Amino acid sequence: MKNNLLLICLFLSFSGICHAQKVKLKKEVIFIDGKEVLSFEKKSHKNEYVIYELNTKNEIINVVSNVNEGYKKIIFTESKKSLETTLGYWNSSFIKWLIEQNVLSLDGKLDNEKIDSFIEKYDEKITDRKLYRN
Repeated sequence: MKNNLLLICLFLSFSGICHAQKVKLKKEVIFIDGKEVLSFEKKSHKNEYVIYELNTKNEIINVVSNVNEGYKKIIFTESKKSLETTLGYWNSSFIKWLIEQNVLSLDGKLDNEKIDSFIEKYDEKITDRKLYRN
């Protein structure tokens, strides 16, 4: 019985690993499964990151960290939509998070419908809460 349980756990763990996307950020390029997909740039003393379509300056996502307040504002530039969240951080995990939520496809395209559901799920409306407290 223990062996069967162990085999099931190993299988589930292995299948999860197989489906995970390998994301790497190197020299201002975002690689997904070894393929160059997007580019990025660090700005404002590493408090702002901008993601571009590959080999262009067409900005698709802007991530601004408010270090003093402990949150990030994620702006989907083309759709002019944004959210504020204490979740997430800037690195390959952020890109994986967007892929897992189907906001970002493996070829670097954004899905506007998924952006809406992503915002609905994760927007903490931090600025709005601060306005109400004052």
